[in-house]
Amino acid sequence: MIIPDLRLNRSQSYKAKMKTEQVFEIELERKLSKKQFESVLETLKNPETASIIDANVWNFINTVCLTLKTKDLVQNEDDVEICKKILLNLVDRGTAKEVIVALMEDADSFKNHFHFCLLLEPLKHTLKKVPGKRGKSLEWVLSTLNAHIQTLPEPEDADLQGEEKLLLDMDPAVVDTNYVLTNYFQFIDTFVSEVSFETMSTRVECFSDRIVNQREILQRFILILFNHPFLYHDLHVENPTRPKSTIRVLCEKYIRCLSKICSNVYNLFRYDSAFAKKEAESDDSEIVPTLAFANLSYLIFVENITMDFQPFVYNHRHLFVMNIKYIVLLLSKTENLVLFKGLHLAKTLLDNLEDFDITYDFVELPDFTKFPSVLLNVGIFSQIETHRRMAVKIFLTYINRCDWKGRYHLINQVLCTIDHSGAKGLVINLFKTYLNDHLNNGILDGYFTGKNLKSLLKKLFQLEAGAETDILENSDEIITTLNFLRYLLIRDRVFPNVTGIRDLLPQITERFFEPLKTGLDLSRAHYKQATKDARSGHKKEGDSINATVSVNNEILPNIPPNFQKDVIDRALLTFDVIESLLCRVQELV
Repeated sequence: MIIPDLRLNRSQSYKAKMKTEQVFEIELERKLSKKQFESVLETLKNPETASIIDANVWNFINTVCLTLKTKDLVQNEDDVEICKKILLNLVDRGTAKEVIVALMEDADSFKNHFHFCLLLEPLKHTLKKVPGKRGKSLEWVLSTLNAHIQTLPEPEDADLQGEEKLLLDMDPAVVDTNYVLTNYFQFIDTFVSEVSFETMSTRVECFSDRIVNQREILQRFILILFNHPFLYHDLHVENPTRPKSTIRVLCEKYIRCLSKICSNVYNLFRYDSAFAKKEAESDDSEIVPTLAFANLSYLIFVENITMDFQPFVYNHRHLFVMNIKYIVLLLSKTENLVLFKGLHLAKTLLDNLEDFDITYDFVELPDFTKFPSVLLNVGIFSQIETHRRMAVKIFLTYINRCDWKGRYHLINQVLCTIDHSGAKGLVINLFKTYLNDHLNNGILDGYFTGKNLKSLLKKLFQLEAGAETDILENSDEIITTLNFLRYLLIRDRVFPNVTGIRDLLPQITERFFEPLKTGLDLSRAHYKQATKDARSGHKKEGDSINATVSVNNEILPNIPPNFQKDVIDRALLTFDVIESLLCRVQELV
């Protein structure tokens, strides 16, 4: 009697099964490569292949994802929809833990935005299968998805102003961001709704710790979006009668998401300080950047997105103090759309304050010390005229919101730290206004009179570089200083030496009048020579004049001849104005 070798039969059966699976996988990959997606879906739905697929869900998910990604087969929205059906058919057949790992192996890098959006529905479908122990899995998935969102390009910073910014809707970066964030919103809103205060059932009280954990995870990863990409997009409604941009509508949706899982939106700012302490040991993808909170502040206070359904229990000074670091951070950036947010946030919060609301104790704090500097930098160097004008107006509003000691400190700070003639001329004129207020009110022992006044006058009435000072470049400061001196001398005629200016006249003559006269003579001679050179250059046929102008320490070469004449004429006119003021002041002396 022959006894069959059962081990041999089992081995042969196993090999045959493996061969069948390999053939099936190869055929699956071949059809995918040819973009025969409908045929692949029919094969997966065929009852005859069910046993093979059910036993190897992990491998087939990997095969589908890897083939689609490496061969860049998902090229449009139609591809996304059919490939999504393929993956959903597979993920329904495996265990949640197994499927999440298989999908996330592919999600460590996305080929394109279509590939990113393809995986959102399968991931959502799988995560919903594990409602009780979802924390770590949800955090892992959101962290990976967020890494792709952080790679979205920023729109081109084309110095657009007002309604010109409507052109941004056609920017490819804006189109990509809209597409990705629209799909991502549909994904994340599902999990927000599960733990929302609006819809959550009281029957799940025993899982309150898990609910709180899921809320915190969702809050963190939604907040990160307000740094990138939302910070670098135009979120302002320029004209209420016109439709909102898609990116603005999306931003409102994400804020509503936050309000569903956070009853008081101001409580979200706790993450700023809490996560700053953990920054060293935490994963960078989980840290909420401070700029995210700066943008959130802008949306709350300027765009009023959440104000209708949030409590308002803080006074205006507290809100300005708490937001000053965000304003400084926004104004320290170079992107025009970010500067716009910083300027409008500062203006809105300052407009709510009264004069003298900000005491000197606040002015001495680090962020308050930085604020006037970054503000005036925008006023001096911004490429957009409306930004420059707005920055100067905000500075004037800010200094008027300070008490007298704070105002004196700010004027000194600008004179000592900002090397710009226009900025110095601005604060000198402010000093004159405040001094006049003091004298008119009979205040002779305030911060703008007495020793403080004499200390400032010694700084003002001198030329640091002496006769070699560039008179034209420093003309704003010089003209304002001469006007200030003229005011002091006229005032002292009515009230003899009430300002103490007469005591400083010998020093002013030596350190200001004399070098200024010499500097004017040298500068006028230089520009008159330039005029002669220009005229002689015109007479020589074929010759060009190689004149240059310096703007912000950058040399702009070869000015056209007609502009050269304008520059020279304006320079000579400026010298005449300065000389006229100087003569008038010396007459008063």
